[in-house]
Amino acid sequence: MRADARRNRDKLLDAAIEVILEAGGDPARDAIAARAGVGIGTLYRHFPDQPSLLNAVVRRTLERTIEAGEAALAEATDSFDALRRYMHSALDHGIGVVNLIHPLVDVRDPELRGRAGSVIETLISNGRRDGVLREDTTAADVVFATIRFGRPLAVGLSGAEERAIAHRHIDIYLDGLRGSRAAEASPSSPEGAPSARGKRRRK
Repeated sequence: MRADARRNRDKLLDAAIEVILEAGGDPARDAIAARAGVGIGTLYRHFPDQPSLLNAVVRRTLERTIEAGEAALAEATDSFDALRRYMHSALDHGIGVVNLIHPLVDVRDPELRGRAGSVIETLISNGRRDGVLREDTTAADVVFATIRFGRPLAVGLSGAEERAIAHRHIDIYLDGLRGSRAAEASPSSPEGAPSARGKRRRK
């Protein structure tokens, strides 16, 4: 794929994630093209039908979230910070779309599922091993909560306001998962350290 075509495809997928989160479900194709700043013909060349678009959206979201988790495991200062970074990054990458359009897609990729499961299980097992997470913490506690916080509230807030509230709620939720040896969490909500998406914008 040529570089310009790749850029257009990436813009379309990023726009689709934003529109899905705003609409709360199946997005309008003309709205996605307009948000991406490309013609509707460009959208159809990359994604000839809605299922191909939505499958690509879910795959992109999952791949970015997995990569964020792998980076957190490699770079975080401790196991609790790794989990915190993963959950906030997943929110920034639009993890809420997975639940919103799940009935409309069918992404069956053993490698992707395996990487995702490995990241989550490692984050949790490291935290329990270090005593910074409750012993009864499970993968479902992390996965379902992160997706739930990523869903739009549908109460008329802007996208930025939605994300700020979701980041705050993730921090509060993480406080509830703390084990006896968890250190004081560093700020990760919009009032504190910048989110992963914020860092990318400033590069």
